[in-house]
Amino acid sequence: MGTLRGDNGGGERPQEGGGLPDLPPEWGTIIIPDDAGELDHEGASIRRQFRRAAIRRRWRRRLHLRPEPTRRTTDDSPGLAVPLLIMSIAVIATLVSLFAVAWPGRAPKTTPHVGPPTTAPVSVSLAEVSLQEPDGAPVSLKGLTPAVILLVDGCSCEKLIRSTTEAAAAAGTVNVLVVATRAPTLPEDLGSKPTVRALADPNNSVRATVPALTNDRTSSAVLVNGDGYTVKVIKAVTTPDDFKAELSQLK
Repeated sequence: MGTLRGDNGGGERPQEGGGLPDLPPEWGTIIIPDDAGELDHEGASIRRQFRRAAIRRRWRRRLHLRPEPTRRTTDDSPGLAVPLLIMSIAVIATLVSLFAVAWPGRAPKTTPHVGPPTTAPVSVSLAEVSLQEPDGAPVSLKGLTPAVILLVDGCSCEKLIRSTTEAAAAAGTVNVLVVATRAPTLPEDLGSKPTVRALADPNNSVRATVPALTNDRTSSAVLVNGDGYTVKVIKAVTTPDDFKAELSQLK
């Protein structure tokens, strides 16, 4: 393998103005192989660098980036491969997160909120409703108002009846009517004020007249004013605290 030197091959330096000029020092030592096939590796490396540079230029134009400054390209140059890989991973991760949140079967489980007992906003008249005394004698609701009607089918509700009686006594002249399909048995020692009466409603007339109670069979409270119109209806009632504020307004 020969070496390009600064002489004319005879071991002597050329005279002034003759022979080959000196090569730039930054080129380093230039080695010319005896067999040109030995340059195939260097040629493939240079072609590979040219292809990479062309790919980088195309991508920079597509991404509207500023032209890459001129510099020496080597096999160790990262180019745009690493930034593009990072961007691809970020986009994929974002899409996966969006799909995971929007997928119907992945909706987060939440505890349903249980609101207060339903209050019927529609006022209806119970003045024409007729109930029965324990002995079967008919009695009209019109003569028993204002009143709190406790519908206690299938429930003894002694605590509710006692506490409602106390609340009605504190509110004034408000009757407490304890109603079921068959006249219920009242707790003992309820006192005489206010008037507490056990009545039967064999035809479920009260529930049939009040829309909110048509298909309901829970213990309920119906507040009726002096004209026989409903003021408030509470289903699944357990305490007079649900209607104590309205008791003083019954006239």
